[in-house]
Amino acid sequence: MKKSALTWGMLPAVVLMASCISEEENVDVVFEQDLQKIEEYIQTVETEYMRRETVGDTGIELLFTEVVEEGELPDGRDTLSVDYTGMLLDGTVFDSSLEQVAQDNDVFNPDRTYEPYEIILGVSNVINGWHWSLSRMKEGEKAIALIPSAYAYGSQANGPIPANSVLVFELDLVEVRPYQP
Repeated sequence: MKKSALTWGMLPAVVLMASCISEEENVDVVFEQDLQKIEEYIQTVETEYMRRETVGDTGIELLFTEVVEEGELPDGRDTLSVDYTGMLLDGTVFDSSLEQVAQDNDVFNPDRTYEPYEIILGVSNVINGWHWSLSRMKEGEKAIALIPSAYAYGSQANGPIPANSVLVFELDLVEVRPYQP
């Protein structure tokens, strides 16, 4: 009986030692898994795209569905108007600035105004993945942004979005208004 009690008493210590993966190592593992999920998504996506762009070393992938040849990329502190639909990798829509899309996917909120969402690039309180993605788009361009969880909500769940979720955003950069100091 004493041996059994000793064994059970040591179990928490053994479990604790086995789970001694640093936070940084865990984040790296999740990031690599996210990159794999993004690549698998791209291989199976049915949407035709004209150009694919990887945003630096963020792991964010942009699949441009409409490209504008003329024009410039937005600068920090420019005001951007964006129509968007946010989804999980399985296609579950969790938010949209488009009323019909919200209604069709049971995320409609009658107390909300459905119009392009405005952000100030590099300043507004949106996920970092939006700032990175939109900084690579010109006014009039549309893209599917595949955002690793590290640039979304990370290890925190947010409403219908589970922790460590890669997010998919259909982005339409409707307007860019240059920063006016």
